[in-house]
Amino acid sequence: MLAGHAGLKREVASAQVIAPDLLALSTAGWEASRVLHIRPSQVAILASLSKQERLRLIREIVKQKPACIIISGGAICGELLEQAEASGIPLLKTGNLPKLTRLLAEKFAPRVSVHGVLVDIFGVGALIIGESAVGKSEAALDLVLRGHKLAADDVVILEKTDNEIRGGSTEMGADLLQIRGLGVINIRVLYGESATVDSCKVGFVVELEEWQKGHQYSLVGLRERRHRILGVNLPYLKLPVKPGRNMSTLIEVAARNQMMKQQGVFTARDFNKKLKKRLIG
Repeated sequence: MLAGHAGLKREVASAQVIAPDLLALSTAGWEASRVLHIRPSQVAILASLSKQERLRLIREIVKQKPACIIISGGAICGELLEQAEASGIPLLKTGNLPKLTRLLAEKFAPRVSVHGVLVDIFGVGALIIGESAVGKSEAALDLVLRGHKLAADDVVILEKTDNEIRGGSTEMGADLLQIRGLGVINIRVLYGESATVDSCKVGFVVELEEWQKGHQYSLVGLRERRHRILGVNLPYLKLPVKPGRNMSTLIEVAARNQMMKQQGVFTARDFNKKLKKRLIG
C-alpha cells in the first residue's frame, strides 16, 4: 500500500476492474466504487506529461471516487501519491493482477446457502439434501471412511462461477461433521488433511427421503431429472432411505454413473434400446 490509508474501508461495488486510456480519458459511464487499474504503459504516460497536465488528469480520476487505484508496474509520480492520500483513496501496487481479478470475481459471484452435505467423490461433488435426521451426515461419514473428501456439512455455501456451481463450508463449519448422538467431530483431525477439501464443483444433487410405502420408484432410470441452483440445472436423483439400504454405497455408485454419463455412456438408454430391439425382433 502506497497511499490513502484512510480509505481502507471504502466499499468495492463491482468485480469490474476499470483500466482507462489516460490520453483519451473519458469518465462517461464510470461508476463510483470500482477498482481502477493504471497499467504500466499509462503510468509511463503520466510521467511524460507536464506537471500541470498530469495533475489535471489525476484530479479527474480522483473526482470519480474509485474504490481504490491499482498500479501493476512503473515509477509512480508524486502527484498521484499526494492526491490519493489527500482524498483517502487507497493506492496499491501489485505484481499479481490476475489473482486480484479472480478474487473479485469470487467475492461477487452469486451465492446461496442450502441445508445439506457436500462430499467430493472421485472429483465429482455430491450435494446431499433431505429432511433433518434422514441420514445425510451419516452417509457423508461413511463416504469419508471410503476415502472421499468432505467439503461441507449442515450449511453448504454455493456460488455460481462460469456457469458452474461450486460449494464449500462456512468459516465456522470447516472440517466439521455433526452426527446425532455423537456430536460434532473434526474430520481433518480424525482422518487427516486428505479427508477434507475447501470447496468442490457440484456434479449432481441427491435427495434422501424416507421410503414411502406404495410409492413407485424408478427401476431403470431413463428419465434425466434436474435440480436448478442459481440458474444452473444440475443432475438430480432421489434415493429412498430404508433399513438394509447402504446409502453411501448408492451415492458412490451414483457419482461413478455420473462420471460415465459425462463420457457419453448412458447405461439406462443403452439397455432400453436393446430391450426395444429385442421386442421388435
